[in-house]
Order: sequence, then structure tokens, then C-alpha cells
Amino acid sequence: MTDLRSPAGPTPRAPYSLLAILVLFLLMLQARLWAPYFDTHSTQGILTWDAMGYYIYLPAHFIYHDLGHMKFAQDIMRDYQPSSSFYQAFQVPGGPEGALVAKYTCGLAVLWTPFFFLGHWAAGWLDYPQDGFSAPYQIAIAFGGMLFALLGLGLLRRVLLRYFSDVVTTLVLVLLILGSNYFQYSVFDAAMAHNYLFTGYALLLWLTVRWHERPTRAGAFFIGLTLGLLVLIRPSEAVAAVVPVLWGVGSWAALRAKLALVRTRWPDVALLVLGGVLGVLPQPLYWHWATGHFLFYSYGDQHFSFLKPHLWEVLFSFRKGWLIYSPLLLMPLAGFVALWRTHRGLAVPALAFFVLNLWVVSAWDIWWYGGSIGQRALVQSYAVLALPWAAALAWLVQPQRRGTAVAVAVAVVAVLLISLNLFQHWQYMQSIINPDEMNRRYYFAIFNKTKPTQADYALLDVKTHLPRAERYYTPKVLAKLDFENLPSDAASAITADRGYYSKQSFHADAAHAFSPELKLTLGDFSLNPGHYIRASCRVYSDYGAWGNRLVMTVERNGKTLTWDAIRLQNNLSVARGWGQVYFDAPLPANALPSDVLRIYVLSDNASSCYIDDIQAEWMKPKMTH
Repeated sequence: MTDLRSPAGPTPRAPYSLLAILVLFLLMLQARLWAPYFDTHSTQGILTWDAMGYYIYLPAHFIYHDLGHMKFAQDIMRDYQPSSSFYQAFQVPGGPEGALVAKYTCGLAVLWTPFFFLGHWAAGWLDYPQDGFSAPYQIAIAFGGMLFALLGLGLLRRVLLRYFSDVVTTLVLVLLILGSNYFQYSVFDAAMAHNYLFTGYALLLWLTVRWHERPTRAGAFFIGLTLGLLVLIRPSEAVAAVVPVLWGVGSWAALRAKLALVRTRWPDVALLVLGGVLGVLPQPLYWHWATGHFLFYSYGDQHFSFLKPHLWEVLFSFRKGWLIYSPLLLMPLAGFVALWRTHRGLAVPALAFFVLNLWVVSAWDIWWYGGSIGQRALVQSYAVLALPWAAALAWLVQPQRRGTAVAVAVAVVAVLLISLNLFQHWQYMQSIINPDEMNRRYYFAIFNKTKPTQADYALLDVKTHLPRAERYYTPKVLAKLDFENLPSDAASAITADRGYYSKQSFHADAAHAFSPELKLTLGDFSLNPGHYIRASCRVYSDYGAWGNRLVMTVERNGKTLTWDAIRLQNNLSVARGWGQVYFDAPLPANALPSDVLRIYVLSDNASSCYIDDIQAEWMKPKMTH
């Protein structure tokens, strides 16, 4: 029978990788303290959006004793604003009015239980509200997530040392933490599922290695329990089962040996299945209690499209492309070749898992997975990808066989990509990288920038910009609407409450979707096709002009030829102060002198704000010699 144990035993001493974990974890803690975001009266809190959905079980059951209706959620939404709406639970289909069922599964709530009680005790001791969402709860969950990250990194280190040197293991850990978006989800967004799933995968690898070295019934049970817990956190993690099933299967002979081992140790298989059932059992029990069904689909109209996966978008789109925002992950992909040659029994399960997991991740209809930096749904898979990553590095650290120049070149590229990754994480935390709406033109506009301009931010919404730098143009004001000579009354929303260099402005709110418009005929200003027009306005808001847009259209006989708009709120906006937004767009190639240009503000169901100085300028090219 083929030996299914690890090709190399545990390394007796591994000081570098241990030191690397400790130093890197201290840096991660420092980063967490640098940007704590424990002011939970903003959307920068810990228990927000999806994380709130995973967490809601704990306060609902232990504090409010209202898991069925969650009436307390109204107060939490009002006091902490964890998300724009309470989408984390919904009406039970066919159930009594007001009966709710949680959207997300309860796996994270199970893992968070000790940290929840720690936060609850601290809230009482420090005289904070014991409502499940005050600062002590947030802090407990945040640093609890980092402890799980430390556990996961430690387990992964133990796995890698079974097959690779201490130097290679150290390099994998450094590149993983500093060179990928794992950094975001182990430090700043540690309350998201990906950090815990990464640790779960690391544990699964460790238990799988141990069982194949020395099969035991307890080991098999805990493999199953770990698999069940992964599914309890996110049902799509059922793909993890291919790792222990195919472990060590690098040839047909190895497959036959594995089947023989399984037949011999069938009680282990039974205990593995039992562990899996027990691990996932809390969810069907909750579903049955809440809905009357042991199996219940809680994601509404969100589904998988397995026959039409979004593979290209997941891998290469500028919105959320995995290899666009974590290009260093090309190394483990290339490392599959080296792993296949040196440890085929590891390559087969790792490759099978990667392909299957990528397919499942790409098949989700909402393939961008909400707000994130890069493709967050693949973060947990980095634990498995650490194996080919290590194989690639083991190949590279042998300069006598590969050539010193190759190793040095790869090292330089790796350092540059680490720098890029950390800088883009900083951009993300500064809201320069948009969490949900990135595109190619905006990505390159802000690349390597610490202070993007208004013209850069406009590229999130419009496809055009000035062909050359702004210094090559002379702005020529065509017309301005300052609301100064318009009657002030509630019906028109023209108000004298405030103005920018004037006494009046337009108050945009839910009752006034359209501002007065600035209107001009192209021929009256000798404007021709291709001329770039800058539309701009001044904006004042208390908490952000969210949802409002500045619109510019070109129309002919009442029909729209072009329509462009940008959001009024961006990273340059200031609270309780006047700011300017603008964008540049060319007149259409078929524009006629009789065509009409219109500029106005659209605020359909948007937050209220004040608008002044709606303006049109011709960006006239300077004469060059």
C-alpha cells in the first residue's frame, strides 16, 4: 500500500517562520489600532452589513430573547446605523406577520459566543449599553477575529513545515499576509466570514495531514466536524470536502491504496460523516424552528448560475478581479506545476479544490460579493493555495539550479507587489478605492495617488475625461445658475437658508427630485461637435449628499442624444461646508447648433443637500507651438 504520510516529517526547529508570525501579528495589531473604527455611530463599525447578519443570533437570543421577531433591530438601526436597511432578516414566507428568519447561517455566531459574552461583561463593567452593539462588543469581536487569524496562521505553518523548509514556510507566510487581500480580512474586516473560514481550512489541512500520518477515529471525527463547521458558516464551503477525500491521491496506485485504507477503516468514515452532521446541525434546527422546514433557502432571489459562471470578471475585472488586486497570487497558480512534480499527492486535492471553488465562487449571481477590496470570496482558499505557493518558492530558492538572476528578479517583483498591495489597502481604507464600483478608467486614474482630483472621482460614473492634462485648457464660462433672482418658497425649494457667494440656493430633498436647470443652445455659444463641456455645481450637506447626481444632457427636439451624470458625494466632500463637483464630457459627434444642453441636479430618494452655482464651461484647448 502506498504510504500516505507526509513526504517529510515535522521540522525539529523552525525559528524563522515562528518569528515571522509573531512579528507580522504585532504589525497587524498595530494596523488594527491605527484604524480602530470603533465609533459605531457610522458605517465604519465592526458589526455592520453582512457581519451584523452573522452576528444577529447572539443578541437576539441572549439579550432580547426575541430571535423570532427581532423587534429590537429597529432601535439598533436607529442608534448605530449598521447598514442602510435591515436586510439581514426577512419575513418568513407563509408565516405569521412579523415572524422573521435570518438571512445568514449561524456558524460565525457559534464561534463568536465567548467574545460576545466577554463584550457583554465589559459593557456592564464599563457602563456601556448592554445592547449587543456598543463599543465593548465591537472591540471583543474585532480582536477575537484577530486571535482566530493568529490561530489559522499557526496551523498553516505547521502544515507547511511538514513538506517544506522553514525558509520557504516563512516566505509563504510573509507574502500571504503582506501581499494579498487576506490582510484586509484578518485585520480591518476580521468580523467577516473569510478570516474564520481561512482558519477553518488551515485546521482542515492540519487534521487531514495528521490522519494520513496516523489514522485515528478521533481524527476522522474532527475532520468531519471541521467540514460541518465550514458549511455552517457558509454552505458553499462544502467544496472543502475534496481536500481530505483526495489527499494523497497522486496516482492510480495511490487511489487504490486510499480506497483500501478507507475500506479497512470504515468506522473512521462513519465518524467523519457523524462529525459533519453534528457540525452543520444547528442550522437546520434553527430553520425548522423559524420556518417549519429543516432545509430553507434564505438568500431570496440571489442564486448560483453554474452553467454561466463569471470567471473572467472574478479573475480579471477592474471591479473585483482577483488577480488585478492581488497580482502576487499568480505565484501559487504557477506553483501548481512545481507541486505536481514534487508532491503530486498534494497537488491533486489542492488543484481539484481550487478549480471547483473558483467555479462555485464565479457562479454566484452577485459575483462581486458586495463591498470589498478585490475578490474577497477567495480569501479563505489561500490556506490551500499556500501549498502550491510554497512549491513555487521552493523552486525559486535554489539559485544553483534556477539561476541567481531569476531568483533576484522574482524577489524584486514580489517586493514591488507587496508595496502595491499595502498601498492599495491604504487607498481602500481612505475610500479612494471604491468598495463596490471600481472600473478600468478610474483604477488607472487613481493608481499610485494619495490625493485624487474631482476629475478622477468623476470617472467612477462617466466614461470620458479631458484628452490632455487640465493645464492645456482654458475654461470659458458659458452660463451659470446661482438661484439669486429666483423666488424663494417651499414649493420651488429655493431657499435663503444658505448660499455660496450668494444669498440663495436650491434645497434638494425627497420632495424635490429635480433642481432648476441650466439650459443653453449650442449655436448661441459657437459650440461644435467634440468640444468638451465641464458641468459643475457647489454642494453643501450635513452628512453627505448621498444619492444625488449632477446631470448633463444634450437634446434634440425633446430626444436625448447624450446623458451623463456623476454623484455629488465623493472622497473630497466635506461635511457642513461647500464643495465643488464637476465632470467633463464632449459634445456628440453629430451635434447641431440647434441642440440644447441642459445641466441640473437629480435627487430621487436621495439625502438632502443644498445646491448652488450650477455652471457650464467650455474647456477650450490652449494654442500650442
